[in-house]
Amino acid sequence: MPPARPAQFLRLFTLLAPLWLGAAGAQADVGATLSLQSDARERGVSYSGDKPAAQLGLAWDGEGGWYAGASLARARFDNGRRSGWLRAYGGRVVELRPGLDAEAGLLAHCFDNLQHYDFAEAYAALLGERWSLRLYASPDYYGNGQRSLYGEFNLQWPLTQSVAAVGHLGLLRGWGRPSVVYRWPPRAWRLDLRAGVSVQLGAGSELQLLWVAASRGGPFVWIDATRRRTALLNLTTAF
Repeated sequence: MPPARPAQFLRLFTLLAPLWLGAAGAQADVGATLSLQSDARERGVSYSGDKPAAQLGLAWDGEGGWYAGASLARARFDNGRRSGWLRAYGGRVVELRPGLDAEAGLLAHCFDNLQHYDFAEAYAALLGERWSLRLYASPDYYGNGQRSLYGEFNLQWPLTQSVAAVGHLGLLRGWGRPSVVYRWPPRAWRLDLRAGVSVQLGAGSELQLLWVAASRGGPFVWIDATRRRTALLNLTTAF
């Protein structure tokens, strides 16, 4: 079978919304987001080559805490390789007590012309009113032959009615022998940090100014040649 093209991914992505809407019934909540980013980052690593990028997202919230969604972006890897990147997820949120929820789900990563990078993760989380603690596990991270765990802690603290301080701490750990050779000496773990402010622009838009930093290492399959410390400006609009 020939590899999927970006246009095929886009058609599949746009078909998801009516399917979710039909499955959800009267209680469904379907929405879309468009994000413009000065530098698109995933767990501390730039997947846009330190360049501006855009991402389109769809999300469905159903009855009983069930939800699903997908996002579509463009990824730039080492040696000039580029690929469409489709992330599809689904899971459920359950209330443990007022102000504290539990979450579990699955996340699939698909690349249109770099299919050996495809991988899946399971995740579980605790969700507070202003914080979240989440753990992801994959048996074959980016198709690199390594198992992985990624833990993250996120915090959002209101400063005014429309401004909040945001923070993130993540740790990625890999196990097993990688199937590629790293330019730098391999290190099993990677730490990433993010801090900044979030500003609500009306009812459906959010502007974030962030400082991000990441160490080298972890179970990555592309050359880590992008900046490891930088400032980011992200604008997200819901519609």
